Amino acid sequence: MHKASKLVVLASIALFLPVTRTLFAAGDGRVATPVFSPSGGAYCSVQAVKIDDTTPNATIYYTTNGETPTTSSTKYSAPITVSKTATIKAIAEAAGHETSAVGSSTYTFHVHDREWVLCKLDEAAKNFRSTQADFQFDSVETDPIYEKDVQKGTVYYERKAGAFQMSAHISEFNGKPVPKIYAYTGGAVKLYEPLINQLTTFSKAAQYESWFMLGFGASGKDLEQMWEIKYIGSEILDGVKTEMLEMVPKDPAIRKNLSKVTLWVDPIRGVSLKQVLNFGPTEYKVCVYFNIRVNEPLPVGVFTIKTNSKTVLVNR
Repeated sequence: MHKASKLVVLASIALFLPVTRTLFAAGDGRVATPVFSPSGGAYCSVQAVKIDDTTPNATIYYTTNGETPTTSSTKYSAPITVSKTATIKAIAEAAGHETSAVGSSTYTFHVHDREWVLCKLDEAAKNFRSTQADFQFDSVETDPIYEKDVQKGTVYYERKAGAFQMSAHISEFNGKPVPKIYAYTGGAVKLYEPLINQLTTFSKAAQYESWFMLGFGASGKDLEQMWEIKYIGSEILDGVKTEMLEMVPKDPAIRKNLSKVTLWVDPIRGVSLKQVLNFGPTEYKVCVYFNIRVNEPLPVGVFTIKTNSKTVLVNR
């Protein structure tokens, strides 16, 4: 570069240096882009969306109709209630700074469908601690002749510190007092039959834990891991609006013995009011639950089986 050209460049730099110092002085520049909490995504219940900006003393303006906001748009002052699909856009401004880029977050709300039910079950599972309910189990065979056995009792479910346990206390069989206790705890299933004083333990049951949770505290994600799920509609049971899910086991080995399960589930509480288990063309079980109590203290010892020195112990 010629000496004269260098002098021109240096003169230009000297001329514009005060301007560049004013525009890009320390702490100045563009305002940070607004951020949203919770972030955009698919939801099944009302969200309170907060907008924040890391630039000190920034003022935020936003829209909820997808249009680009300006300083004439609504000024942000409190969380925004979002109950239907919407795109929130926001900008921020602060004295001595260039207005921020546009931040955008879209919130999609499931319609009343399969995804909505599973999403609600995810929400209910986060708050699930325990359930107890009375039940009636009707076991039906239609071939070679029609037969039905009826069991009645009370079932208990609990999830605490990541551990799950359940027990079914059967009090009646076909109208007669025939007590039995089924309990799942510590990865084992135990069956206690007081009338013959026998305790049978099935020790390798931990892999089936999600099956015991079926319709009681299981999240939508839990169900999707094990089942192909189809939403088939709504029905009122015992005064409660339930959502019906038809579920087929993904595991071919399970499917040989259990072809299909239909659930009538209350997605708000995360519990089943009815289940129909199809074991084959001529065999099925109808499970009905009532007097359901969610997250109430359970009776002491419902998962403990008391035996004595004469109890026959069987391990399988």
